[in-house]
Amino acid sequence: MRRAAFTVDVDRDVNVPVPGRREAMSQPRNGDGSPRFSSSARGLVLLVELLNELSIRGTFFLEAETARHIAGTVDLRRLLREHEIASHGLSHEDLTGASTGLPFTGSEATDAVDLAADEIHRLTGRVPKGFRAPYQHVDDTIHRLLSDRGYLYDSSMTDDIRDRCIGPRPLPCGLTEFPLARGIDARGKHIHSYFWPMHEGKRRPADYIHLLDQFDDGLMVLATHSWHVVETYAGRLDDDQVAMKLGEIRAVLDGARDRGITFTTLEEDVRRGAEDGRGATGTV
Repeated sequence: MRRAAFTVDVDRDVNVPVPGRREAMSQPRNGDGSPRFSSSARGLVLLVELLNELSIRGTFFLEAETARHIAGTVDLRRLLREHEIASHGLSHEDLTGASTGLPFTGSEATDAVDLAADEIHRLTGRVPKGFRAPYQHVDDTIHRLLSDRGYLYDSSMTDDIRDRCIGPRPLPCGLTEFPLARGIDARGKHIHSYFWPMHEGKRRPADYIHLLDQFDDGLMVLATHSWHVVETYAGRLDDDQVAMKLGEIRAVLDGARDRGITFTTLEEDVRRGAEDGRGATGTV
């Protein structure tokens, strides 16, 4: 069975890790790299409007600090009421320290995960059951922590499509891993199911539709940033460019449906699999 999930990382605008600093900054504009949130807020509303129009429920990984800033102008409970809420950390911190050189201790990581969940619950009225690590930096220690804190799944890793199948798969700690997918484009180059290159003008929707044609079973996780339809690393976009970015996403989602792929949320897929006896590879 071919399933897909459209996921959105709701985090600070054009976030960048800074060595020696725990929280992420934003790509500097006019020499100022302080965290910004306005592009993420606008992009979140636009993406929800697109998904609602297409009757697709999305999975929104909220970075708690960004969500708090957005909630100053947007009613997140109302906006996201039809969609899944999941966690993307507290302040887009690198829990492993791979990019910052500041790995979290066990207690520090627990505090960050719990504070993020508490804030997301306060802002949305729901407790997140899924997690995507900032920068997709995760390890076995973080997976065990998430399992201990009652999470159902992680979606931070990337797997190759093998034998025309892609995730989900069980982890030793008891979590389900919903990996992003890596396949091959029409030229034989690697392509990842995160839309980052498309938003930066390096790929086209047809590349992702070609990726969708490479699996016959499992669930393919598609991903984007909320800010990336409004701002790129080069700068902010005008209204015509924003409309083009949204049109590219629509083209991929329409292409998936044209191929008979069913959209679901990640939490829904975990719970449905437990109810109907489907294994972690998507088979019974």
